[in-house]
Amino acid sequence: MKAEHLVIPTAPSSPESLCWSGDALIDWVSGGIRYGLDGTLTDASIRYGYRFDSAVSSQDGRYAAIYENLGTKAILLRDGKQVRELNRSYYHADDYAYPIALHTLPNGRTLLAHCPEEYCRLEIEDAETGERLTRRDSDSPDVFHSRLQFSRDGRYLLSAGWIWQPVDAAYVYDVARALEQPGSLDQPSSFVSNDSFLEIHEAAFGAGDTLVMTCSGLDEDSLPSGMKWMGEGDDVGLGVYSLTERRFLSMVPVTEALGTFMVVGNAAVGFYEHPKLVELTTSRLLESWPGIVTGTRSGSILRGRPPQPPLAMDPAGGRFAVRTDKGIEVLRFRP
Repeated sequence: MKAEHLVIPTAPSSPESLCWSGDALIDWVSGGIRYGLDGTLTDASIRYGYRFDSAVSSQDGRYAAIYENLGTKAILLRDGKQVRELNRSYYHADDYAYPIALHTLPNGRTLLAHCPEEYCRLEIEDAETGERLTRRDSDSPDVFHSRLQFSRDGRYLLSAGWIWQPVDAAYVYDVARALEQPGSLDQPSSFVSNDSFLEIHEAAFGAGDTLVMTCSGLDEDSLPSGMKWMGEGDDVGLGVYSLTERRFLSMVPVTEALGTFMVVGNAAVGFYEHPKLVELTTSRLLESWPGIVTGTRSGSILRGRPPQPPLAMDPAGGRFAVRTDKGIEVLRFRP
């Protein structure tokens, strides 16, 4: 796999957020400034008088949400214009990342996943109308939902949050089932079939039906029969899990701290301190870029940690972009 490195100048401004939109990057927090990969810059001349510091967008770029990552306030945008304000519970909001994600289905409907009322109650709405699609009477389990992510095809929704003590935890929900049976959002299932507990620090969707994760608390009892755990008891593992087969396809000790990561082909790009490319089935370091600073974000609890520079991941396109002191640095991966 080869990496192409591109630097986009940003002077005189410095982006406060980055989201992919085709072959351009948009800083929604700064009002929708558009940075083309060819170096062009278009300023929408909109300014928000609030502490917004993060953004997410639908894959077509039509819908976006700007929010305060360790706060309670967000704004939903359509074509750069405000649709409505969004909120989450104050409870520990200054400790962990704001739970929010957008995804446009093949039929053109855009879904908004967030926790508008309670920290533990995950909801899916129609972004256009605000209709709550997952109203239900069931009680929600005591999970702090965070770092929401739709799979590339919109089939699954990932929540990589935490549970009290605190420990990192992750759950995956079937979106179609949730829309038909909203109560399924209150029935998270474990990735192991016995009484073992995996602390899942980071997770991201891979190819097909796979979920890739870094986790600890591993032993051979938590893995399928015949799969050997080659690490020590307190080692962090890098696992590839099949959501349809409900089993781990591989699990190897982590040799490089990955932090936040994205999956590209049969490798993962970790962003702890600097980008590094590791092989999924061996965790072998394939390449790294120590000259690109990407922060030390790891896990869902962020209070007291330095903020991560704006980072835009595009696993489907095999690329990412991050703000550095040089401008916006883009790496594109080719087979």
